Amino acid sequence: MDSPQGAPAQHDAADAVAVPDIAYHREMGVTHADFFRILPKAMGQHRYTVVGHTVSGTVAPGTVRIDVGEQQVRRIALMAIPYAKVSFLFRGVPLVQQRAFKKHFDLYFQRGGG
Repeated sequence: MDSPQGAPAQHDAADAVAVPDIAYHREMGVTHADFFRILPKAMGQHRYTVVGHTVSGTVAPGTVRIDVGEQQVRRIALMAIPYAKVSFLFRGVPLVQQRAFKKHFDLYFQRGGG
């Protein structure tokens, strides 16, 4: 429906809260076995499914997709450190919810240190 001339156009509520997709990746120092063992606690109360090396979950009001790349090894002298490139794609998730999700998720993947 057109708005009367001079009157502001009406928009859907969805238009007012459009949230851009956010994608990023990082290397995580874990094996695939460790990643999927820790995943349930890292996802917290967020529902999710796993197909292969892809995690699809809900982060209200949107979704997150996590792709776990090939397991690799970084060698430093005699040390062998496993890692994988992990990609995150948030769709329709406001920044506040993204930050809360990432903070909780990262907490479970922290390693000991000083």
